[in-house]
Amino acid sequence: MYRTRASASRYPTSRRPRVVRASTGALLVVLTLLLVLGPVLGLVGAAAAAGPLLQVPYASITAVVVLGVLVAAACVLAAYRTSVGWLGWTLVVVAVLLTLLASLWPLLATGDAAVDSARDIWPWIVQLVRDVA
Repeated sequence: MYRTRASASRYPTSRRPRVVRASTGALLVVLTLLLVLGPVLGLVGAAAAAGPLLQVPYASITAVVVLGVLVAAACVLAAYRTSVGWLGWTLVVVAVLLTLLASLWPLLATGDAAVDSARDIWPWIVQLVRDVA
């Protein structure tokens, strides 16, 4: 009599389907883009309306957001393709965190530009005070 034994793999597979991981990751990435990146871009656009007073770094904002979204999409795709449960969920979390960081980058870049503008105005104020005094 031969007994069959269930083969135990080194990495146990998840009982939940891979589609659940991928769809959860995609939904969280899209919600982060809508609920975080949308208002942040609105705030940066309002700051850019200040005209020449604030130089908004559009190129770096665009590059970081696009690259962050592409890497997050790759993580969600990798979460779908992997059969290891814990690795798939880890990739989903990484995708959401990358999207959150990419969504907050425009605030940091615009804040840095505002600080640079404030540094440039200080010598002008000192010169004005010297001229008046």
